[in-house]
Amino acid sequence: MIIKIITLLLCTGCLSFATQKNAYGVGASTEPASETYTDDTQPGHTRDYFPKAGDFSIGFDGTPFLNYIGNAFNGTQNNSLNLGDNTLHFRYYITDDAAIRVAININYRREVDKFYLDDFADQHLDPLSRSQVEDKRVRLTNELGLRAGYLMFRGENRLRGFFGGDVFLNYENRQRMFEYGNQMNLLNPNPETVVNWNTGATANQNMRKLEENNGSNINLGIGAVMGAEYYLMPKVSIGVEMGVAYGHTFRTQANEKRETIAGSLHIEEDVEIKPGSSDEWNIKSIFPHTFGNLFLMISF
Repeated sequence: MIIKIITLLLCTGCLSFATQKNAYGVGASTEPASETYTDDTQPGHTRDYFPKAGDFSIGFDGTPFLNYIGNAFNGTQNNSLNLGDNTLHFRYYITDDAAIRVAININYRREVDKFYLDDFADQHLDPLSRSQVEDKRVRLTNELGLRAGYLMFRGENRLRGFFGGDVFLNYENRQRMFEYGNQMNLLNPNPETVVNWNTGATANQNMRKLEENNGSNINLGIGAVMGAEYYLMPKVSIGVEMGVAYGHTFRTQANEKRETIAGSLHIEEDVEIKPGSSDEWNIKSIFPHTFGNLFLMISF
């Protein structure tokens, strides 16, 4: 990663030098350009690179871009830009030197597994029947991360620092729901059922899960951050930050819904399988911070 950072800084230096050379008129027309930015030695002009009050910014995790640039220089074959992070970063500048920010992470996923089994009911009526039924498992994943913070900026050159604080909320819940082709009843109290959802292996079961809820994890916290940004061009910067955070986790009760045959009755029951808790907490330093390893920020 250090080599990749150095590579990026070298590219940044080249871009900065090219900007400076153009600002002095080297290799260009002697007529001044109305949109030209002077170099960092001219007091008061580098602030034109910074966002202003009322500007809005969007941010991206810079790690995939750094990996791509580094691989391009070291000759990696089949180099590709893998944008795997699903966190959205936003800033709004309330003054020239202060901003509020929000990061949102959303991950909702529905996965379905299906396998065929012999149809017991049809085979009971006709032993030569080739009818089949389906066992199905539905997996639901629901994850939400929300982080809000306030930042203050210091510095007059293209490289400027910032510090501030965040509050955050993370929520996670996982559920599984099962549907079976061979019904459990007095005629068939131990139906053939899929027991291995990776291979489709089956067995006769006298008790089956209908629903499984692993409970919810809720993490609340607060943190302090500091970092730095370098402006490659007006309102476009790369940056890095570190911080320390305190988080408290609340876990809700986990439970299952099952079916079985007891005597002459078909019973469905809810069973508590794991109690909730609220006594988990942690304090940890974070580098790189949750808002991105090395990030790219664009303002407008």
